Amino acid sequence: MSLRDRASELVDRARSVTAGERTKRLVERVRRVRDGEPWFDKRGLDTIRQRPVDDGSIERRRRAQRYLGVAFVGLLAAALWYPLVARVGVVGCAAAAVGVGAVRGRFYCNHLCPRGGLLDGYVRLLSRGKRTPDWFKHPLTRAAVALTAFGLLGTGLYAAWRQGGSLGVPFLTMLGVSTLVAVVLGVVYHQRAWCQICPAGTLSHAVHRVAEALGRDPAPRVEVDADACVSCGRCGTVCRQEIRPGQYAEGEVTDHGDVFSPGGLEGSTREVDGVVDHADCLQCAACVEECPTDALSLDEE
Repeated sequence: MSLRDRASELVDRARSVTAGERTKRLVERVRRVRDGEPWFDKRGLDTIRQRPVDDGSIERRRRAQRYLGVAFVGLLAAALWYPLVARVGVVGCAAAAVGVGAVRGRFYCNHLCPRGGLLDGYVRLLSRGKRTPDWFKHPLTRAAVALTAFGLLGTGLYAAWRQGGSLGVPFLTMLGVSTLVAVVLGVVYHQRAWCQICPAGTLSHAVHRVAEALGRDPAPRVEVDADACVSCGRCGTVCRQEIRPGQYAEGEVTDHGDVFSPGGLEGSTREVDGVVDHADCLQCAACVEECPTDALSLDEE
């Protein structure tokens, strides 16, 4: 059989494949990925996609987040009966986010935030897992959300003070409304969509950048080995802040949403040298665990 005849036979065979057979092949491919069996994509043998080995850290983190989620629901329930709890909770969490932010960036948001635990532990199960549009995480959007939230809170506190009411009610209202918005965004997009515009997170983000400008050592950052990175993009699919760590290997990058980055406001690019220095990085190491070539690392010391 000639090469042309062989090619024609392959084309005819491909055309004869039914939708059902294609579905079966797709299901089999998904099963292979789920069970950790290697398979090759269209780029050939250089990109083996295999399920990363879990040393138990992922399950431990998710268990801790579920506990934080339960604690947050308990906080909301207690605040309904005692609005003072809401005042202490909101002020305490915001102060912790800003305080930790000066030293560790947005470490608080991933490891300590009770609402983050609710979103990761439970809303994740209902989420569509879609990326947010670029305008959503634009610095102007974040500033507008923060100014609106703090403005409404200030107005509510002033009204409560003038009328002799409880100062905890405005905090309870803010906590309840923002949580509802966070859950809706988490279902429509991905579970941490709210964290891209969270006022406390924005403050933490800004404080860390200011601390860096004043000479403070930067928070732990993910580093990219340009020689090991194969640009498969898997790190970007698991990042809850929608950062693409692989793009920081070398060359230029656009930091959508990074308030103090030259590329954050206008979408312009800047030079990078293998360090993911985006201020919204949660330091969760999900990208490090997902990388099939061990091109990423996070030094937490």
